[in-house]
Amino acid sequence: MAPEQASSDALPPLKGAWRTTGVFLRTFVFATGAAVMAVEFAAERLLQPFFGNSELVWATLIGLILLALSLGYAAGGRLADRRPTPSGLGLLALGGGIFVALLPAIASPLLAQVVHGLLATPAGVVIATLAGTTILFMPPVACLGAVTPYALRLAVTRPENVGSKAGSLYAWSTAGSIAGTFVPTFYTIPYLGVRTTLWLSATVLIALGAIMLPKRYGMLALAVPITAAYAAPPLLKPVPGLIKEVETQYQFAQVYRLPNGDTALSVNDAAGIQSLYTSARLTGLYYDAYMLLPYFYPPEKPLSSLLIGMAAGTIPTLYKRDVDPYRAPVAMTGVELDPGLVALGRQYFHLLPSAAKIVISDGRLYLRSTLHHYDIIIVDAYSQEIYIPFSLTTKEFFNLCRQHLASGGELAINLNATSPTAALTQAMVRTLYAVFPHVYIAKAPGTYNYLLVASAKALSLPQASSLPSFLRPVLGGIASTWHQPADTPGLIFTDNRAPVETMTNQMIINHLLSSP
Repeated sequence: MAPEQASSDALPPLKGAWRTTGVFLRTFVFATGAAVMAVEFAAERLLQPFFGNSELVWATLIGLILLALSLGYAAGGRLADRRPTPSGLGLLALGGGIFVALLPAIASPLLAQVVHGLLATPAGVVIATLAGTTILFMPPVACLGAVTPYALRLAVTRPENVGSKAGSLYAWSTAGSIAGTFVPTFYTIPYLGVRTTLWLSATVLIALGAIMLPKRYGMLALAVPITAAYAAPPLLKPVPGLIKEVETQYQFAQVYRLPNGDTALSVNDAAGIQSLYTSARLTGLYYDAYMLLPYFYPPEKPLSSLLIGMAAGTIPTLYKRDVDPYRAPVAMTGVELDPGLVALGRQYFHLLPSAAKIVISDGRLYLRSTLHHYDIIIVDAYSQEIYIPFSLTTKEFFNLCRQHLASGGELAINLNATSPTAALTQAMVRTLYAVFPHVYIAKAPGTYNYLLVASAKALSLPQASSLPSFLRPVLGGIASTWHQPADTPGLIFTDNRAPVETMTNQMIINHLLSSP
């Protein structure tokens, strides 16, 4: 009786049995799992030039990718029950691969249209990201999400082995996702670029899909990535005066010439300038305020300084060219997480080896590992254009800074804020007061730039007579707003809680609502 029952419960045999063997199907779902993650990381890189890479963008992207996978799982199961054939599985991979191959060609013009007029507020960023992600990335991810449940239906021949087959296929799919996380992140995107990453993924998907089709005419679909490669625009995001466009290991960077002839570096959505080279004495931006810091000390005293967030090297270059000739030299160590920006600095921003000792590292990790002490520590690091990484705003981080300051040393921070009374500004001031007895703030050159300075001893601005003549107007501007702010009660940033992005977004919204 038992054998008869098992026979009656057996699922109907499928054609093309060699394409439904366990080894082949595991390879198939491994490749599609890898492709899903490659598409997700490539999507983030394609979105960066238009929307940045803030938590808002990442949350929207991840949420919609998961939604697309969920829809794909449900649709794949239904399709497999209705038409469980190898060619059906092949068509899913083929369709997803063709769409992935076309992404580099259609992304830039489409995202440019989506983003137009929608980035005035963080809410606009979310809306634009939702629209762009839905149009571009959800269809191929949904196709790829349908693959594993469809493959499971092909693999199952007896009801009693459904559990083991399902576990095996989903394990291989997840293993593919792991490979698709690390290979693009650490190899193909930084060394080959986001377009090549997508075309490689598309080629694998199309090849697998074509193999599953009963006739080999499907192999003609392999021409799609090649054709798409020629159709893709040469640049991800053209800007006026563009000199160089680079996808680094961490971000999207553009070097371009300003109308006045200066060279600028912007990362991600180009909402601000991260580095600037000018042949003039002053940049007209907040960098000029940093040149005053060595003059808090006697001119004959050699100094050591640490710069966290060097980018392409504007500050070391200014110190070497416009500070060291007028006082005892300042030995600078520049810490930068992204080696791609340092390479751009050497190539386009006149960053000389003598300007700074360069360390490729996270700033906080460097402070934990070094034994050096510095007269000046400058924090000028941004994870996106206007957001300071929360780990560089906390009481624990400022304690590390104080431990590495020489006696009488000073900590200086550039803060993007709409006013000295903004919630973000006050929280930063409170956090500094939790570590340092003396905190000062002044409006720096630049629309929304503020200079925060903290020290274990009271500080006084240098005398104009001690400065070279070109720096005296900068001193005058800083002196007009320089003051010691009140230590108001409220939130102090800690590693446990430092809502920097939330406060920055709210500050922007409040500023827009209060504007006429």
